[in-house]
Amino acid sequence: MSDRLQELLRQKALLDEHAEWLAWQIAQEQAKSGAGLAPDVLPAPAAPVPSPGPAAAVTAAAPAPAAMEAEAAAIIDQYRESTQSDQQKVKRGCILYMLAALALIALGVLAVHFMAHRK
Repeated sequence: MSDRLQELLRQKALLDEHAEWLAWQIAQEQAKSGAGLAPDVLPAPAAPVPSPGPAAAVTAAAPAPAAMEAEAAAIIDQYRESTQSDQQKVKRGCILYMLAALALIALGVLAVHFMAHRK
């Protein structure tokens, strides 16, 4: 079996797995809104289908969607910065730029004044 065919089969297996996960998520959301089955009756997402050949070793068993969401939330929290500190940094930077600009203007005015009265 060629490498391209193996890669295509692996990609198809990943797409099938993702489609099953999406169907499970949709059913879970419908159950929350009362439009579908009860959450304990929801079908669990199917186990990933390993692709044939050496690429099958790359495909690992996917964790449960709840575990994936918890892991994603933990990663987001790890890199989250408070917006208040960003706003304070921007405000402080703007004030510093304004003070620097005023200082340059004052120096320019003083330079023009001394040059004009030197004659």
